[in-house]
Amino acid sequence: MNDFFSTGENPDYHKANGVSALAAKGELHNPFLLLMSDHIFEPKTAKALARQPLGDDEVILAIDHNVDGVFDLDDATKVKCEADHIVDIGKDLARYDALDTGMFLCSPALFHRLESAKRDGNCSLSDGMRQLAREQKLKAFDIGDAHWQDVDSPEALAHAESIFDQDFCENPFAESLVDA
Repeated sequence: MNDFFSTGENPDYHKANGVSALAAKGELHNPFLLLMSDHIFEPKTAKALARQPLGDDEVILAIDHNVDGVFDLDDATKVKCEADHIVDIGKDLARYDALDTGMFLCSPALFHRLESAKRDGNCSLSDGMRQLAREQKLKAFDIGDAHWQDVDSPEALAHAESIFDQDFCENPFAESLVDA
């Protein structure tokens, strides 16, 4: 995977996050990392995810089996795994064994799944991921004891800062995703 960072503008930013991902469709033709901008994580986790072998028609989602470590479980996207495959994903799953960390290693095939999941011009990433899961094309990458948090409020930010401050002597936010 080439090391680069790309940004783009999404005029439909008010729609679900799958539409935001689709805004990059014309720019991404090789495997890429897709990261939720309101999640913080250890850069080493993204590096490890980026090194995973990826099939032409697959997506790999970084997951966390430590469901008690998340600040707002009600808002978290839940994941049901069977071995290294994700079989279901969504915020309202009754049965789950892991959480979606907001880090994805994607093949460009993601865009086809999102396009086919669109309803009334809208779709979420989870809509596309559920389609990949049904096709057994959504794989799980367990982050082990690595840290991450979804930061949707000042309280969640304070919680995340306490975790990262407690476990790291250096600032993990400043560490580069690219090896020096």
